[in-house]
Amino acid sequence: MDRKFAKLKDSVISEKALAVRRFKMTRMYYFLLHLVISDIMTGCFTVMPQLAWDITHRFNGGNILCKGVKFLQLFGPYLSSYVLVVTAIDRYQAICYPLSNCNWTSKKSKLMIAIAWIISILCSAPQAFIFSYQEIPGFPGVYDCWATFTALPPPWGERIYVTWYTVTVFFIPLIIITYTYVYICYEVWNNVRLKRQTLKPEISFIEMRKNWLKNESEDQNHTKNDSLDGNSVENNSDDSKYVTPNQINPRSHSIYRISKAKIKTVKVTVVVVICYIVCSSPFICVQVWANWWPGAQQTSFWTAKNKNYI
Repeated sequence: MDRKFAKLKDSVISEKALAVRRFKMTRMYYFLLHLVISDIMTGCFTVMPQLAWDITHRFNGGNILCKGVKFLQLFGPYLSSYVLVVTAIDRYQAICYPLSNCNWTSKKSKLMIAIAWIISILCSAPQAFIFSYQEIPGFPGVYDCWATFTALPPPWGERIYVTWYTVTVFFIPLIIITYTYVYICYEVWNNVRLKRQTLKPEISFIEMRKNWLKNESEDQNHTKNDSLDGNSVENNSDDSKYVTPNQINPRSHSIYRISKAKIKTVKVTVVVVICYIVCSSPFICVQVWANWWPGAQQTSFWTAKNKNYI
């Protein structure tokens, strides 16, 4: 019984090892994996703590937990933004500079992801110094996880910090993502235009080749029928083959196939940019409005929903 169980166990382990070996982590899957991780971190460490905070109304966790929660609340959004940035840069290099793939290694992909993590950590680090568990000014005996800006007089400290956060988490990634995907679309459209120009001469050459083969075949049949010894003349196998467009130019694709790829690229580009703007802009706009618009924090909209992440 033990031997059967051991054999079954070894068989299962071997199958798992073979399955893992068959699955090869490509560059795109690697970037998507870290994008999923960043989104999970955003849900677990940004949204869930805020929901718990809204339920209890006041933060009840002490100074260390206050700093840790505030750090993680920004770390997820930062990581998501910069993983999107390095993914866009990777696609830009793969499509616009395909020869660079020859020198591309897995270490470069890991380095790009590591840079995204390091930037996210550095940008989120000020949260641990700005926020602390302290008594709320004007409310004796009431403690909360509160921000303090001592370097500059109010409200300029908070305004500068919110502006810096807006630029680093939203506008810089947006500019890079927009530039890379727009340039990708330009390269695809330019490729389609060039292939359209070369398609007609290519088809003309194919038709000429087919006509030549047809005439050659007729001459060979005529020679065979008129032969005195009855021996047939062998056809040249290389000349009798049908020549397809891809055989003449193996790197050339069908114009219809390229059109589909072009449309798909444009759609993906529009979806990526629009989704990034739609998902990130509401919180950014509210924070900028609340800190730069005079009297914004005294409005009913702000006082009813005043739970800052930053």
